[in-house]
This record gives sequence, C-alpha cells and structure tokens, in this order.
Amino acid sequence: MPLADEAQRLACATEALAHIAYDSLREPAFAFELQPRRWDAQSFLAAVEVQDEAQAASLLVGALNEGLAFADLETTLSAAALAHYNDFGHSLIYLVHVRGLIARLGAAVQRPLLLAWLRSLIYATREDLLPDFRHYAAALAQWPARAAGDGGEQQRDAEPHIAPFVGRSVRDTLAATLAAAAHMTPLRLHHLLLQAAALHLLRFDLRVEQRADNPVADNVGWLDFSHSITFGHAVRVMCMRQPELWPQGLLQMALFVGRNSTYLVADDAAAPALQRWAVADAQAFDAQCSATVLDHGLALYILPAHLLKTWAAVRDEIALGVPDATAQALRAAVNRLFAARFKQRHVLRTAHQALGFVARED
Repeated sequence: MPLADEAQRLACATEALAHIAYDSLREPAFAFELQPRRWDAQSFLAAVEVQDEAQAASLLVGALNEGLAFADLETTLSAAALAHYNDFGHSLIYLVHVRGLIARLGAAVQRPLLLAWLRSLIYATREDLLPDFRHYAAALAQWPARAAGDGGEQQRDAEPHIAPFVGRSVRDTLAATLAAAAHMTPLRLHHLLLQAAALHLLRFDLRVEQRADNPVADNVGWLDFSHSITFGHAVRVMCMRQPELWPQGLLQMALFVGRNSTYLVADDAAAPALQRWAVADAQAFDAQCSATVLDHGLALYILPAHLLKTWAAVRDEIALGVPDATAQALRAAVNRLFAARFKQRHVLRTAHQALGFVARED
C-alpha cells in the first residue's frame, strides 16, 4: 500500500531504524569468519545442520563472489529454513522478507541481508526437537509418496472439512494433515490449515496472557497465534516456488495449529467469534489497519512489527487467492488482533517464575 504523505513515509523509516537500534544498542559486534569457498548446496546444508556458521557463511559468500544471486540460491535457502521447525517459524518468514527486500533494494543488499539471515538460522532453536513436537519427524517420514498434486496422478480434491484441524492436539493435527494429503492438493490443505490458524486466534483465551501464576511453558500470548498465520503465508510463497517442500511446510503449520489448541476458550465455538470480528468492508479495513500501524502508540517495537507483518501476510495471502471461508477467517483474526490490549510487561509473572526456579535449585 504505497504512501504519498511525507510524514507517513518518514514515520515508517524512523520506526524501522529505531527498532534496529533498540535491538542492537550497546550489543557487541561479532565478525563473520569468512574464507570464501566454492558454492556447493549440499555442503551448505550440511554446515547449517551442524550449526557451523563459519563454513556456511564462507560457502554463501563464495556463491555471491561467483556471481550467483538470491534466485540461484533460493531453493537451497528454503530447504535450510524448513529443515527443522526453526525458531518458531521465523527462519522461513524472514527468508520471504529478505527476498522481498532484495527485489526492492537491489543486489547491493544481498550480502549483508543473507549473512544476517544465515546467522539467525544457525543459532535458531529447533522446536521440532522439543517433546511437544516429537511426532513431527515420524509424520514427515510418513508423508504419502503419491500425495495429491505431488507428481502422481492429479486426484480430485475431496470436499474440505475444517473440523479435523480445529481444537485438536499436535498429534491429532499431524495425523489429520497426513490423511488429507493423500487426497487433497497441497494448496487446498494449506487453505484449511491457515483457516484453522485464524479460527484459533479468534478463540484465544485472554486469561492465558493475563496469568501471573503459570509455568514458563505456558507463557503464551497474541504473537504465538499471529505467527501461525504469518508462517502459513510464508509457506505458500516459498512452497509454490519449491513444491518439494510442501510436506515440511504443511506439517510445520500443523504444529502451530495443534500447539495453539491448548489455549483456546473452551466454551466459545468458532462461528460466534467469527461473526463478532467479521469484516464487512475489506478496503476500509485495510485503510484502518494502515492508520493503526502508522500511529500505534505501543512502546515495545516487537508489537507493532507483528501487527504490520500479520496484516500484510493476510492481505497478500488473500490477494494470491483463497476460498471465501478462509478469507473471512483471516480478516476477522486480524481484526481481533488489532483490537487487542497487549500486556507489554509481566512483572508479577516473572517474579513468580523466578522464585519457582530458585526453589527447584534448593
């Protein structure tokens, strides 16, 4: 959405620079150990897997020195981003935005952007290795060999049903995704998982965010739900370009959907929530979101950044084409997110959790 107003454009630039400054102020600098090497995709993936930043960065810089561009590396970078459930989906989300920035700003920004992205990937948490997501690896190994649209016979989509993906455990959501993959094209399955993610945001139990006596594992808030949507959009963007990555993308979407099921309002069906936050005029809604992002009034930079990226992901996803039910759920979810009153600090919760940690050490 282009902005013609000079003050609005300046606000966007200063917001981005201020966020970078906030995150990096007084932080030490760590130089990359670079010995440019001839590009080899498999060597790069192997270096990322063992978290060898020096080797991976040297291969990446070697590729750029050879004249390769992002487009030449995109398949390998996408595979690296989806090799694990990396950093709660950030690795793939960031890669999509790196791609967009390079397209907008030119080849001169490739090296710094890709090195920064690579460092975040190398040190990313791999959530698929946590006990909560222990069934992911087995599900990936069971992906149907001739899934619909994966190179076998083009099968006719069955009538889609959202119920198997709403309010289910991680294990059940993975199972539902595998079952659907056998007879449903990846894009149709993607629509269902994204719709489920939106319905879950609509049913997020606000008491979870407000609690002060919960364990660290339940430090769940609005961003846990918004990330399932932004990650889902990133999956579509990259997997439409690299279809061989659909199994990882869709199953990791299922991890988001299943994990968030724990924190839903138990007695509120999706339909009333959907009706309550429904958007009647999409164009007016986009204008309202733009105005909010430009003058958000939030102290923590991370919050308006997530408002912007969730709204932009939904807007761009709908523009790519989704069923009406998915579009309605996505807009309603963004509507609720923008109306949220964020709890920006958890003073009492932090104190409770600190005392509990110390007590366990005694």
